[in-house]
Amino acid sequence: MKEILKLRSFLFLLVAGSLAAGSLLGLSGPVAAQTGNFEGFCAARLEIDNAEGRKATLTALDQLVATAPAAVTEPMTALRTLYQKKGGDAFESKKGFALISQLDSYIYENCSGQKVAATAIDYQFQGVPSTLAAGRTYFKLTNNAPKEDHEMGIVKLRPAGEGMDVEELLSMPEKKLGKYVDFQNATGMFAPPGQSGYAATTLTQGTYVYACFIPVGGKRNGKPHFTQGMYGTFTAG
Repeated sequence: MKEILKLRSFLFLLVAGSLAAGSLLGLSGPVAAQTGNFEGFCAARLEIDNAEGRKATLTALDQLVATAPAAVTEPMTALRTLYQKKGGDAFESKKGFALISQLDSYIYENCSGQKVAATAIDYQFQGVPSTLAAGRTYFKLTNNAPKEDHEMGIVKLRPAGEGMDVEELLSMPEKKLGKYVDFQNATGMFAPPGQSGYAATTLTQGTYVYACFIPVGGKRNGKPHFTQGMYGTFTAG
């Protein structure tokens, strides 16, 4: 269980998985109505997940603020300020989640790229194709479960991990797991019941595994949802 919690923490601190009750500012609408360097803004969002360390993250956030369309200038500036004050804790805070949600819901609706709309129920993912194109990809996870939170962590398998039993793989100690999964190719999203979460990434050719790591019933020491069958794989090419 300790190793599973470490993996879950790695995946979701890496990308600051979003809460998405819907946009607080109603962030949607045609691209034609936007200002700023829109394509640069979409590309900058992908760089956030690749930033390592405080300085690199601030630089990536500065780029997002500089290129943000008018509709997201305010939440982007607020997110940058929050990160400058709190560092990585900003992404785990309720305010930070709300700001990231506004950003990523807007990006999902407006940026060009492959869109994947997945649904979570107890305990299964629906709507994820078995094959996807490599390249810029935006995921939206909608939680249709009546009570339980769900999340979707996505990580690329190394060649040694392809074809392995997913539940066995995810239950491995962290040190051993690195032989089979590529932590540099990971993303994820979180969604409470009746809400949606988002993730933006660039898929490269290969096999990916996705899974929910939240404990059954929300109990800290409960078995993670993937042990109930809430996982799957897809191939990007």
